[in-house]
Amino acid sequence: MVDHGEQIFFKSETLPTFTERGFQPILETFCKELDTLELQPIDTIEGKSIKLLRDGIERPFLKGYFKTYQTDKCEKITICNCILMERILTSAVIAIPNDDYELPMLVLEWSETESVISVVVDYIPLVDLVMREDYRVKYLDPLDQYWTKYKELPGMAPNRFAWSRMLFSPYYLSGHIPKQDEKNIQTSLEFMQNYLELWIDLCKKAEPITDDTHKEHVKARKARIRKIFRDNDEGAKSLLQMVGKEIIDILLLCSF
Repeated sequence: MVDHGEQIFFKSETLPTFTERGFQPILETFCKELDTLELQPIDTIEGKSIKLLRDGIERPFLKGYFKTYQTDKCEKITICNCILMERILTSAVIAIPNDDYELPMLVLEWSETESVISVVVDYIPLVDLVMREDYRVKYLDPLDQYWTKYKELPGMAPNRFAWSRMLFSPYYLSGHIPKQDEKNIQTSLEFMQNYLELWIDLCKKAEPITDDTHKEHVKARKARIRKIFRDNDEGAKSLLQMVGKEIIDILLLCSF
């Protein structure tokens, strides 16, 4: 359900960024790019209200929000910005196209402590790349310039979860980047912006699927990816005992 009365502003004074605690301006980096899209807020997903997280939550172990929007081409674009256990900043953008488009899912995850920035960034393909090399060329190969530039940044390493890696594109980046070097911090913000900016450009150019059979295949693959993430999300599992099942269920709805 869309609330057309809400105005969308991506500014630090309207979306708390936690930079006053010494964290990096990752939310501002995300919002600078997202502001180019016409986002409409939603407050229900799959028939369930998400207002508990959308309006902001303040619990002993979790403070922040998950704000979810839609566009004409995306069923869901979620912005997360939270403090966990008073010492970890978790910020993310997850975008899922609607059933008319084969545009890859966007995953940008940033987790920051006093000493380390942990990241996962990728475009998750909605087709079999072995059968659709043209899809790789169109949607994924443009990432090669960034993947090549950033893959050897100190701390970069393969994602440790096999269930994640089987979904990823050839151009995913992940790792735990030390903050001791200011250059590492700025470079981390830079590749987050690069991946988001390119995805938004691809989104604006995306054309609807014209083949009904292919549309059903894409829809089924997207549903399967969603289920895999919801069933295996390690962050949600670790928070379950701290914040309860109700919040975790909404969190997973917002995320995937």
